[in-house]
Amino acid sequence: MQDLPPVCIIDANVLFDAEAGGFLPDLFCLDCLFLTTDIVAHNEIKSIPHADLLALGLRIQELSGDQILEMIEIRRRYLALSIPDISVMLLARRMGAVLLSGDGPLRKIAEEEGVVLHGTLWILDHLVSREILSRTRAAGAVEAMQQNGCWLPGVECRRRIRAWRWG
Repeated sequence: MQDLPPVCIIDANVLFDAEAGGFLPDLFCLDCLFLTTDIVAHNEIKSIPHADLLALGLRIQELSGDQILEMIEIRRRYLALSIPDISVMLLARRMGAVLLSGDGPLRKIAEEEGVVLHGTLWILDHLVSREILSRTRAAGAVEAMQQNGCWLPGVECRRRIRAWRWG
């Protein structure tokens, strides 16, 4: 498992997964600075109060005018990506940070752009390895996310549930 980097750029879907899995506060116990863009915060994160996320440790980064222009250029090349997705990918690339997202098209394009991207299960792996979450609680979190309709790879979910419950 790759080491946890000092800065992670986090997409809204990972925050939604963590909330659905009941481990949102635990996420912020990882020794990492979590940032998202003002575009993601104001356009996608509506179901979790911003004050709660800020209190947990999320930092919201405003993009510069140059970054906005670069986003427009990237959008021309990648029509499959939303503006919020482009914003977090751009911030991760500019900062040399890991991007945390479960978005399929973003995963593919981030790789093309040289941005390292990991998803919710990778985060759970770190929470378990650092003993922030017990193995049983992590397995329950995966089951809760699946029951709440989170888009996670079924094979990987089953593998982790099996390992964490009975491994």
